[in-house]
Amino acid sequence: MSPKPNPAKFSPELTLGISELDSQHEALFSMLGRIDAVSPDMYRQLDDDETDEMLDIMNDLKDSVMQHFSFEENLMDEADYPGLDDQQDAHERFLDDIIRMEAELMNGTSVPPVKLHGFLADWFDGHIREMVLPFAEFRKESAK
Repeated sequence: MSPKPNPAKFSPELTLGISELDSQHEALFSMLGRIDAVSPDMYRQLDDDETDEMLDIMNDLKDSVMQHFSFEENLMDEADYPGLDDQQDAHERFLDDIIRMEAELMNGTSVPPVKLHGFLADWFDGHIREMVLPFAEFRKESAK
């Protein structure tokens, strides 16, 4: 059975009009395809080799989101965005969740790929819609 296509994609309604952030968000969504490719059955527990591969993906993801979060928070700070503290809190909680899932994998508690993929797809989409789009609007209004 071949891996299923990535159903979660960066969609036009998530576009902020801030090219660097849009590119970074699109790249984060594209990482979900790597999770899908780890196992032909997204609901099956991972074997040892698949677990190692998933840990590599999570490490790459962690590096990418930390760079992205830093960039995003710097933009918000420069704009004196009043929602920066909430944004930082959300980023910290997200990283805590990723670290927890990573620890589960390292401790032998296999996380099925569908759980990680679903969490990430939902978080990326919800975070952009609820926290980053309002920043983009604030930035546009402040530029007027």
